[in-house]
Amino acid sequence: MFRRLREHFDIVRPRSLARMRKSLDDMAEGIQELRRGAREQARVAARVDEMSVRLRELGEKVEALTLRESQLRAVAAADALFEEDVQRLPAICDEPRVLAHVREAVGRSLLKTDPLPYVVVPNVFPPDFYAALVRAIPPPELFADRPLNKRQMTVPFTYGPAYSRAIWTFLVDVVLEGAFQPAIIEKLREPLGEWIAQEWPPLAANPLGPPMALHSTDGRILLRGRGYRIAPHRDPKWGFITVLLYLARARESEQWGTQLYSVDEDAAANTIAPHWIDPARCQLKVDVPFRRNTALVFLNSRGAHGACIPEDAQPADLQRYIYQYRIGPTKAAIESLVAMLPQEQRSVWEGKMVDYLA
Repeated sequence: MFRRLREHFDIVRPRSLARMRKSLDDMAEGIQELRRGAREQARVAARVDEMSVRLRELGEKVEALTLRESQLRAVAAADALFEEDVQRLPAICDEPRVLAHVREAVGRSLLKTDPLPYVVVPNVFPPDFYAALVRAIPPPELFADRPLNKRQMTVPFTYGPAYSRAIWTFLVDVVLEGAFQPAIIEKLREPLGEWIAQEWPPLAANPLGPPMALHSTDGRILLRGRGYRIAPHRDPKWGFITVLLYLARARESEQWGTQLYSVDEDAAANTIAPHWIDPARCQLKVDVPFRRNTALVFLNSRGAHGACIPEDAQPADLQRYIYQYRIGPTKAAIESLVAMLPQEQRSVWEGKMVDYLA
């Protein structure tokens, strides 16, 4: 624009316009200076943004290192505390004794079918084994890498106090697989078989026979506190059976266990993901207390379950531990079961395996 004005002045050349041309030249130079300043400011702003990103990344690394250091200290302290307890583990983890106790506990428990097939198993473990198991819950620092009320540790775990790793590995690999799981499948045989036959009619004559092969999956210790709430739902479909082991400590309240619901106009979940159900359609039928040395086991076929810890629950630093796992088909069995379904029904059972905390 200024160039065109100057060209016009070169043609007209009136002396009276000389000062105006000088002013325009000065203004153009000033604008160029402003542009240079703006470019410099943009470079500075970009540099500041880059430094802010790096500072945030460094802060996150410092936070992670601080957490890791606290975890290492907690593990070292626990190892020192449990030094003598480790020597007593062979007697506590007496395999024939523990497995026989678990089988008898499941055998004595009652199967109920309203609002869904479920079993509450009291005194599931020998008292000394249960006490050692609770004592061996990893330090809370090892759960702190997740947000509050989403904290968990996969079991068996490779990082933690030696005492904790030993007894929890024994629980999962020996006790649950060797005694609890087969006893529970036998306890739920009738409703489980009926449900499998409904979903896979070709298996009606022998629902638990080939290709059905069940195993334990998704085992984890959950840490929950004030304000925890999970709405009525059914678990992912390939988890045929859900197991909750209540890890209540001495003198801990039995409040805020697990709620079991019937569902109005109930229907099968149409995906393998967790199936969330409108609470308005749910009717509370059973409130299972959070009772020490107790297992709640239910068939993931109908109805719903949920849980809630109030915001004002006491004590203020409440820590509630539960071991949760599921019993469902192996990967090979899943492939065979999906292949057995008519094409129009496969979409209900196919897709990415997802969970609440993924």
